[in-house]
This record gives sequence, structure tokens and C-alpha cells, in this order.
Amino acid sequence: MRDKLLAYVAGTILEAGSDTTASTIHSFVLFMLENEHVLHRAREEIDSVVGKDRLPTFEDEDKLPYLVACIKETMRRRPSVIMGVAHKAEEDDIYGGYLIPKGAAVFGNVWAIHMDPVRFPNPTVFDPDRFYRPDKPISWASGPDPRNRDQRFCQGSYVAEASLFVAISRIVWGFNLNAPKNNVTGQPEIPNSMDEEASWMEGFISGPRKFNVTFEARSGKHAEIIQRAFDEAQMEWQAIGMKIDER
Repeated sequence: MRDKLLAYVAGTILEAGSDTTASTIHSFVLFMLENEHVLHRAREEIDSVVGKDRLPTFEDEDKLPYLVACIKETMRRRPSVIMGVAHKAEEDDIYGGYLIPKGAAVFGNVWAIHMDPVRFPNPTVFDPDRFYRPDKPISWASGPDPRNRDQRFCQGSYVAEASLFVAISRIVWGFNLNAPKNNVTGQPEIPNSMDEEASWMEGFISGPRKFNVTFEARSGKHAEIIQRAFDEAQMEWQAIGMKIDER
């Protein structure tokens, strides 16, 4: 039973972080299509720190405060779990004149907190400068986080933060993001992030609905480095007996 329990725990950690991380990355791409000036600024920061001869790594995080601010703002503007995860009242409590009985399920409305105009002025605007503090050490916990709202921190938060940073930093470093253009107007066709029904999925995990975007390597050198990293990853997968990606 112990081996099975350990297997379930390991699987839960992977499953709990994969959908939420993917949802946040999808949201980031959508917001970058809508806010090209933000993407350009983040890219300038990465180019000045990383250069064009290597991929960004975890060690670069402290030198990329604006990129981290972009990730934080993505999680604020569109938390992957908009209603948070259910908690249970350990004892009777009174809040706002209402009785919360012991054992009741309590959901923290993450969406309402993140869209509070007192806490975040102009909350519908995507503005990474809310969290940009180049003169202070980077702290993920200083920004919005749908996983943590009391003393119980998500045990997988550090894995999620690392995954988000390395994936998003490499997207910004290596690719141009291009939306398809309308055949008549010639204008980019980008989903409106303000249109809740048309642009976002419903459910426990809420990410963007499918939209079209092209990832184009920024240069031949970027493409070469990306291809080399892909080939190395394939070799590592083979070494542990996993199937390689044949697409």
C-alpha cells in the first residue's frame, strides 16, 4: 500500500501543477498578443541579460524583474483557478454578520480579490508595473497567487513558479508571436480578453479558449539553439525509457 500511496502522491503533484501552469502560459501568450509593448519591453530585458547565444535558465530569474512582473500580472489578470480551492471551517465563525458553521466548505473568490479596484486600480488593464520592483529582491509571494491566501501555502508552488519562469522566459527569448490577419481588413485577429464568454473557458481551471497564434523563431541562431535544446531533451527522454516526440 505504501508504494501505491507514494505513486498517487507523485501523480497528484504532477497533475495538480500541469493544467494550471499550462493555463497560465496560454493566458500569457494571449496578453502578449494584446499588449505588444509589454512583450517588447520584456524581450529587451531578456536580451540585455541573457544575450542571443543561450537559453534563459533558472539562474537568470533575479536579473529579470520585469519578466517576473509580467508573470505575476498574468496570474492577477487571469488566475487559473478563479474561485480558488475549497477550504473547510474548523469551527463556527461569524463573518460580515453571517454564520459559517463548522465543517462548511469555504471558497475564496480569487477573481474578486484580483479585480478589486482599491487593491489594483484599473484592474482590467494588463499592467506589469504593478509588481515591477527592480530595486528589491524578487519575491513571488509579494504578488497575487490563487493558491495561497492564508497560512497554508501550496506545497507545489515552487515547482509551478520555476516551471512558469523557465517556459515563459524561453518563449519571450526565442519566439515572435504572430496572430493571423483578417483577409479583408488586414488587421490581426486577436481574442478580446475582456469578452468573458467568447474568450475564456468555464470550469474549475479557466484558461483561454482556443485561439490561433504562430510561434516564429526570432532568428536562425535562435532556431538553432532551440532545436539543439529539443534534441537534448529527446535524448534524455529516451534514456529513461520514454517515447520521443515524433511530430
